[in-house]
Amino acid sequence: MTDMPVYMHFLYSTIATIGFSVFFNVPKSALIPAGLTGGIGWSIYYCLINATNNDILSNFLAAALVALISEILARKLKYPAILFVIPGIIPLVPGLGMYNTMLYLVQSNYELAVAKGANVLFVGGAISLGVLVVTSLSRTLNIVSLAKIHKNK
Repeated sequence: MTDMPVYMHFLYSTIATIGFSVFFNVPKSALIPAGLTGGIGWSIYYCLINATNNDILSNFLAAALVALISEILARKLKYPAILFVIPGIIPLVPGLGMYNTMLYLVQSNYELAVAKGANVLFVGGAISLGVLVVTSLSRTLNIVSLAKIHKNK
């Protein structure tokens, strides 16, 4: 990774996330919260990767945090959570790993291509699983609370 301080990583990933949010037609009032979601997610990933050196765990926890923040923002701002989740995980996507996998394939370096490709698949799975766990838990808790409200009527 780079020698930039964490606040610079946060700033640049927030700006990049806002850019992708514009591309995904996120409403103007949700651009800054969506950008902050991506910035926080990348900052957590950056801190975790430096602390643990485990790419998969770092991506899983960062994606879970992005999903949690997205669910909270969705309730507070009355927007669907997907408006915050998709732009928020964009900084976590292993684009360089995908590029290197293709480069190794083109160069006929199949051993490195398989190793890098497997890592990219595991990272993508970790990001998906992080979002899935938090979203499922949120929906389950929402269903339980609605059932309690309905039962008390």
